Amino acid sequence: MENLRILIVDDEETIRSLIKNILKSENYGVKTTDTAESALAIIKEEYFDLIILDVNLPGDSGIDIMPDISHFAPLTPVIVITGYAIINDAVKAMKYGAFDYIKKPFKSKELLITIEKALKWKSIIDENSDLKQEISNKYNYRGIIGKSKKIKDIITTIKQVSDTDVNILITGESGTGKDLVAKALHYSGIRKEHPFVPINCSSLPDNLLESELFGYQKGAFTGAYRNKDGLFKTANNGTIFLDEIGDMPMNLQAKILKVLDSGEFIPLGSTRIIKTNARIISATNQDLKDRIENNLFREDLFYRINVVNLAISPLRERKEDIVVLIDYFLEMNAVKFKKKIKGITQNSLDTLMRYSWPGNVRELENVLESSYALNTGDIIDIKNLPDSLFKFNPNSSIDIIPINRSLKSTINHYEKKYIVELIRFCKGNVSKAAKIACIARQNMHLKLNQHKIDAREFRE
Repeated sequence: MENLRILIVDDEETIRSLIKNILKSENYGVKTTDTAESALAIIKEEYFDLIILDVNLPGDSGIDIMPDISHFAPLTPVIVITGYAIINDAVKAMKYGAFDYIKKPFKSKELLITIEKALKWKSIIDENSDLKQEISNKYNYRGIIGKSKKIKDIITTIKQVSDTDVNILITGESGTGKDLVAKALHYSGIRKEHPFVPINCSSLPDNLLESELFGYQKGAFTGAYRNKDGLFKTANNGTIFLDEIGDMPMNLQAKILKVLDSGEFIPLGSTRIIKTNARIISATNQDLKDRIENNLFREDLFYRINVVNLAISPLRERKEDIVVLIDYFLEMNAVKFKKKIKGITQNSLDTLMRYSWPGNVRELENVLESSYALNTGDIIDIKNLPDSLFKFNPNSSIDIIPINRSLKSTINHYEKKYIVELIRFCKGNVSKAAKIACIARQNMHLKLNQHKIDAREFRE
């Protein structure tokens, strides 16, 4: 471990020597210092795989320099050393980003185990950083991840219009990443140095939404104890993102139209006209033309916000993006849960590729996070996936349980239904079906023969 370098920061000579000798015996490269100030000077000039930091130092404490360490060595784990009386300081250090802490007096084995955990975590972070860079170079544009033609077309359009002020409407099902597209438009454009202000139009009652957008004067309504600027003023020279604009009430739609036409609005309870130079980006998961026909959305507003339309396809229509997203989310979870999972089995991948993903990318992210959190091994298998992925006919009517037959015949009836749906799901692959059912392959063949099911009929 001679290539792994560790910095020890402690003002007690005996403690520094003790830790140094322990680490030297394990062939770690070691450097020591006794003050926070000297530690920072060293960290600015040299690279370390790990820092062991005493909380109680003369001058600046270990707590005081944690933000600086995070700035100058963001990927280097820090283990803090503390006495029992100041254990709260160690907890505070962890809030600032320390990996773990040990209490004085400590045993050499305890120290080495903690160091091993920290270095293992760092290796995960380093791998994650490399993969993030790889994904970023190939398949990531400002958080929009994918390699399908549909995603590439979205990115091309973003690049074409980001430096303009045209109004843009982003459409797509929930969970497709409309907010990511809005952010990419803002932060790659000429307004990126100014605020990006998002608001979900469906999450607030009508009166509160109006006051949030346009602000109010003191005394405008009960509870208005002071003046408040609205989001349109906050977003001046920047971008305001009106998410789920299809749910905006008609009276507010008229006021949004006025802002688009003149760049002016009046706060609640005021007579003073406010000007704004905010760019408006809107998004919806609804069919606005259908809402226009039902008198729920203004046609004139629709044509004003829909100068350029960015339609994000659902995940089920761009399944080639799933593999890239899986890699990305696995690496994100490696950092979040501080453990490394190598990947997923082919059976698991097949299941994820077959699933229709009604919740789109957000659902895939949640599925992988759940599978990661509950996994005790180093690879995600089909048994780690949630049951929701194996609902074969979610739109079928509820099966009425017959009570005029024996328990044995009822069990056989439902066993056959289960096996038929399982074989259909696995496209006639008996081995996969047996693995999902957690039975031996030969036993699955016995069940197929017993119920007179021919797996070949389900193969593509």
